[in-house]
Amino acid sequence: MRNVADPSGPLDRAPEHLALPAWLPPVVYAVVTLVLFRAFAFSDAMLFGSDTQGLGYMARAFYAEALKSGDFPLWNPIILGGTPFLESLAGGDSLYPPSMLLLLLLEPYRALGWKLALHLWIAGMAMFGWSRALGASRAASFVAGLGYMVAPFFVSLAWPAHDGKMFVIALTPLLFWAVESWFARGRLGALAGIGAVVALAILTTHFQMAYFLFGAVGAYALFRAVQQMRLAKGAVEDGSPEGNGGAEPGGEAPTRTAGTPPRAMASPWMRFAVFVGASVVGAGAAGVQLLPALDYIGDASRRSQTTTQATPEENRAYAASWGMHPEEAVSSLFVPEFAGASTNEGSWTDGTYWGRNAFKLNSEYIGLALLLLAIVGFFGGRRRGVRIFMAAMGGVALLYTLQTWTPVWGLFYALVPGLKLFRAPSMAIFLSGFAVATLAAFGVDRALSWTVARRSDEGKNAGKVLVGAAVLLGLGMLAAQGGVLFDLWTAVFYGDMPPGKLQALQAATPFIARGFLLATLVALAVGGILHAGAKGWLQPSGVIGLLAVLVVFDGGRVSDRFLSTTDFDAFAVRGPVEDFLLERQSADEPFRVLDLGGAQALGGDVRMGVWGLHLAGGHHPNDLRRYRELTGMVGGGTPDNLFAYPNVSKVLNVRFAVWFAARFGAMEGQGLTGLAEAEAVTGTRMQDGQPYEVVYELPTLDRARLVAAAEIVDDDASVQRVIDPTFDPSTTAVLAPSDESAAVVAGLGGGIPTGEVEWLEQGTDRSRLRVTSDRAALLVVSENWYPTWHATVDGSDAPVLRAYHTLQAVPVPAGEHEVVLEVRTDGPVKTGLLLSGVCWLLLAGLAGAGRMGAGRRSSASVDAPSDAASGA
Repeated sequence: MRNVADPSGPLDRAPEHLALPAWLPPVVYAVVTLVLFRAFAFSDAMLFGSDTQGLGYMARAFYAEALKSGDFPLWNPIILGGTPFLESLAGGDSLYPPSMLLLLLLEPYRALGWKLALHLWIAGMAMFGWSRALGASRAASFVAGLGYMVAPFFVSLAWPAHDGKMFVIALTPLLFWAVESWFARGRLGALAGIGAVVALAILTTHFQMAYFLFGAVGAYALFRAVQQMRLAKGAVEDGSPEGNGGAEPGGEAPTRTAGTPPRAMASPWMRFAVFVGASVVGAGAAGVQLLPALDYIGDASRRSQTTTQATPEENRAYAASWGMHPEEAVSSLFVPEFAGASTNEGSWTDGTYWGRNAFKLNSEYIGLALLLLAIVGFFGGRRRGVRIFMAAMGGVALLYTLQTWTPVWGLFYALVPGLKLFRAPSMAIFLSGFAVATLAAFGVDRALSWTVARRSDEGKNAGKVLVGAAVLLGLGMLAAQGGVLFDLWTAVFYGDMPPGKLQALQAATPFIARGFLLATLVALAVGGILHAGAKGWLQPSGVIGLLAVLVVFDGGRVSDRFLSTTDFDAFAVRGPVEDFLLERQSADEPFRVLDLGGAQALGGDVRMGVWGLHLAGGHHPNDLRRYRELTGMVGGGTPDNLFAYPNVSKVLNVRFAVWFAARFGAMEGQGLTGLAEAEAVTGTRMQDGQPYEVVYELPTLDRARLVAAAEIVDDDASVQRVIDPTFDPSTTAVLAPSDESAAVVAGLGGGIPTGEVEWLEQGTDRSRLRVTSDRAALLVVSENWYPTWHATVDGSDAPVLRAYHTLQAVPVPAGEHEVVLEVRTDGPVKTGLLLSGVCWLLLAGLAGAGRMGAGRRSSASVDAPSDAASGA
């Protein structure tokens, strides 16, 4: 019997029917990771990701170059007129430690792939540890970890390059593990772990996934507190010193099976309150990233147009977009091929998506083998309360992903703060997958117990369920082959299917039938393995080995379709057009390029930013709202104002436009009045002599210039004033209303100033210019305005005014002056940095105190008499 005075862990652990070596899980997880990532890991290729091609590589390469030169950028001047780095998440996971370390050690294009591979291994190990914390055997935890790490809802996110989502999914079992350790043992080290993982989840910068995770973990902590309160009450009522009263049905003695020491049961709500405190400290530890981003999204970010500034109807439509539909629900649970995909990677993922979203670049498939093992976990066994909680959490998350198809999403949308800032409810599927993998560990332990016992009524009943599942899936296969399934589906769920989607469904039909066949075989295989074990035809090692192979096959065969590589040299090739522009950049004053080529929407490509060319367009999901308003961009669309109004390209310093003639034909005659004055200066041709890319030079205004007249115009009218053909931006500035603007306008000299502007230094976060003017004037700089920009004139502070809706203007007196413009770490960035430092010190102190406590307990256990000697 265990000494109750030393509550170091759960008393209710599943029997270890199989002696699994400690080295086996990490080694096998590493091997499986390398097999899945084999095309990338054993080559010098670049892991393909659609967002990596669109923005990810350029942003990370810019950041890595800065880091390796000993700098941390506060501003990214390359795309969309410049964007704040931390606030707009311009570098994504720039402060997430694994990403930062890999970018320092490897070439950026290799780091982007290895960080995803690393998180597969982390996900497996974290799920293994979490399952063990719940008392699962090593063998069962091993299988659960394998299933979780290869699950397509996780791995398939590599194709769209949604790395932040993958990071949070990998950290999910780690956070639950830390919370369970706190409630089960009350150790300070567990509190430090909670805070650290919360901070890491926020530093991934995928705030929506982190928000979902924190909500689920908070619910679990509340559940554990209620459970401990009930168990403590039962202990008091029956007078048991160990609190063994109130045992739940199904063989679970809740007080001790939950790993709850007597001291914990005295104050479960205090323990919950401390958990909340540790989580808050963890959020504070990520304050250097969290606070600037929260401040930014409220007004400056373009997302404010669909969230804080949208009408209720617009916001609801935005928040419900990119949710799952019934087609995806079938794919997530049973047949991954059912909804299809749009990756164009061949086989069943090539143009077969017929669901109601615009396209599909990933799969929400959880894994049928894991799901069936999770069901088996409900045929008796331990931790009944935890099993019920996980089933409920997974079910609610699945219903939430279906947005308006069920009332669940609408209820959360109405009641839960913050959800109006997010879209894509389908992201919550990871909580369903996590719950299924957790329950699968219980299912494997049930199967092992039947294998050892050689008979079990519960095992027979579970076998009937598995046979029933196989029969239903077999019937689905027959219905798909005969077309009956799709006739019924379109009649009930999808009566208004567009012709293009119908064509995709027709292309997907043979793959769907094959998918039902494979699902039937998986169900039969799970049932066959469990039956063979119960009959004695397989030893526990055989059961575990076959289940491990089955879950890897089931998830891996789908995940493998979403892992692809590309030739980095072909991706990052620099051609004659780039060479021409770079030569002009080194010889001329600063200028911007409007790149109208590439795979993104017109003006949305960022490929030229890889070489440091400053782009008037680009793609960014969280860039500055006012810049988009001036350029006429909506979402990821085209900069219509740049095409229609010459003044826009002039004030934005667009000197060159690169036109993709091979795709669109000649630019002349396209009705692009904003580019009508452009003159072709160079280009490239195809082998047949036809133009491929043409570079046009446009009349523009200098990046930094002087004006001596200004108008003060409200924001709702300033864009219209700039694009007005009668307005001359070369002589007059448009300023946003403010007390400083009014005072400056009153002191301007008027007319056309005589003088010059010379660039002395142009850096990422700092520029220095020599300005000479015969009168008081405004130094207009074609760079996006943001509150963190500060200016000095001859060393004295000067205001940075917002001009032309989104650019910068600094007042300068007559004469010769040196003007310095720089981004400073003030406001939310400075506050967040200080908060992060304090909170990390607190977490380090907790961890240190926890280690000291563990050392004292270890010494006490050596000195204390054994259970046998003490007569326990």
